[in-house]
Amino acid sequence: MTGGQATDERQRQATYEKGREMPHSSDDLAAALEELREHQARIREASDQMMKVTGSSKSADRIVTATVDARGRLVDLKLSGTRYRKMAPAELCARIVEAVQAAQDQAAEEASRMLNGLLPAGLGMPAVGEELDLDAIFEAAVSAAAGPMFTGDTTSPAEKGDKDG
Repeated sequence: MTGGQATDERQRQATYEKGREMPHSSDDLAAALEELREHQARIREASDQMMKVTGSSKSADRIVTATVDARGRLVDLKLSGTRYRKMAPAELCARIVEAVQAAQDQAAEEASRMLNGLLPAGLGMPAVGEELDLDAIFEAAVSAAAGPMFTGDTTSPAEKGDKDG
């Protein structure tokens, strides 16, 4: 044990001897571990759900329907009717691109919504098509530091760390 660690341990012991609860009691550690396990389970469940996300969209003229998976990869493409046969190749390609991009946006929005449900308010991902505002995210992080760490939490990190009253 280094000198600094020994000093810290003596201070914690002195606090305990004065009748106060030691800040790192086994009950506190067990509660913190249980809370982390609960958050881990929620994150794992959200991750599993995010991998099942798909997006599907039709072109404006409803000739092309595209479906993408959670990663935005094209998994299905359907051409309706026979009108596409009379289209110029560039026009048909444009309709396919339109449908695929809309499906990708839809899948990304759904995945973002799922992720945002796990993050503290203000720290979520921007909506598809919006720019990432790092200043706003930083300000939200500073504000969130005084509030609950995870969605559903009622105790702020400051309250968790301030056991001495």
